[in-house]
Amino acid sequence: MLKSLATGVTDNEISALVKPYDIAARNGLIVVTDSLLNVAHVFDVPRRKMFAIGWRKEGKLNGPLGVAMDHQQNIYIVDSGRGAVVKYDRLGLYLQTIGQQSDFSRVTDVAVSLDGKKIFVLDRGGVDSSSHRVLVYNESGKKIKTIGQRGHNPGNFNHPTQIAVATNGNLYVLDAGNFRVQIFDEAGNYLDHWGKAGNRTGNFARPRGLAVDHLNRVFVTDGAYQNFQIFNTSGQLLLDVGSGGGVDQPGKYILPAGIAVDETQRIYVVDQIRKKIEVFKILSPTTSE
Repeated sequence: MLKSLATGVTDNEISALVKPYDIAARNGLIVVTDSLLNVAHVFDVPRRKMFAIGWRKEGKLNGPLGVAMDHQQNIYIVDSGRGAVVKYDRLGLYLQTIGQQSDFSRVTDVAVSLDGKKIFVLDRGGVDSSSHRVLVYNESGKKIKTIGQRGHNPGNFNHPTQIAVATNGNLYVLDAGNFRVQIFDEAGNYLDHWGKAGNRTGNFARPRGLAVDHLNRVFVTDGAYQNFQIFNTSGQLLLDVGSGGGVDQPGKYILPAGIAVDETQRIYVVDQIRKKIEVFKILSPTTSE
């Protein structure tokens, strides 16, 4: 049953993912947001349990998008309808709401430091909005900092889509409208950026999802290339995986979206149209440089 939902294969006893959007994975806990079902599917592999969160009382979701987890496996989900981030424990019990609708123009993604003391929330903005930025909250839900504004200069954003926090505390932002990845330190200071628009792998065409592993390798899904690409910390392409295809087979995507990498070096990729999650394992060591 768990395998069926995780791969998008269904039978008469279960319902499939409808429109999976983003994914987070840590220590055997896998969380997938579903923006049409208005829930997040939780696959607890060690406990052999599967359940949905976001349908009860104060934790009820209305348009879940980005998802993240901290070291305690607390789950943070962007609720676009509420205009905030909703925090749950690993069992799916509601803990708190972070931010409010007036804070954001178009809240889209969330990332959290490993200790859970800083929550980074991405405001994607819109065509007529200047609020293309990252807002930082402390663990109590108090806003403590704003990073970036709309623009094309280093440290500015144009329709950013996803964010991720590396093990060293650096913040990575997929600045999709500027076709680049930007890197900030844990205090929000700009460090570097790389990437450009192009029509072949190694560049970006329609970047959507972002993840960073413990070696600071950067994983980016691209809806135009219908794949995901792996870069080192300097932005050099290491590998591209997957392609478009008329038949649903492993590595064949229509609209790849969220991506995650766990501590075992398993890569989890969401395809919104094919309603599936694919899992890859990095078998040979690759340096980050």
